[in-house]
Amino acid sequence: MVGREVAIRWEIMMLIRLMLIVLLIGTFGCSSATYIRAKVTENPLDRVAQQAKESWTVERIDANTLELSDAWPIHSVLSLGYSASHANLAYNAADSVLDIRYYFKSNQLFLLFIPFSLDAEPGFVGGALKPIMNDQINDVLRWSGASVLSRRAGDMSETFPPKNGVSPGSSN
Repeated sequence: MVGREVAIRWEIMMLIRLMLIVLLIGTFGCSSATYIRAKVTENPLDRVAQQAKESWTVERIDANTLELSDAWPIHSVLSLGYSASHANLAYNAADSVLDIRYYFKSNQLFLLFIPFSLDAEPGFVGGALKPIMNDQINDVLRWSGASVLSRRAGDMSETFPPKNGVSPGSSN
């Protein structure tokens, strides 16, 4: 009887260790964002803020910087955590360029509330969420009247807004 209890405890400990390893591997490197550089004719941030305020939380940082957040209540409940989309917009008046950093951020019970973020670019991770994420990006682009110059996935740690008008990792 004692031997069986020891074997069960050992199996439980091994299962817990395996789950932690899978968790660490699964969340490693999940801090990405979509970076978009778009041409605009004028500063669109007032127009974007006006349109977004119906479904997004809008925070105006200054005349050339806007931050949008949109909570995902159903995803938050299903994942036992908090999930939201974020769009950071920076207008560069010298070049008439709008830089956008878009990402989905989530803190989930299953991942021990370790925050992770996803970009909206094609890929396996977060694949079911990406059509909705891209619809949100298209809304922001439509509201701003912008035409996309470049779009790419990048790391959340990149400097934003980009210095000297060039995004790290871009071909501009």
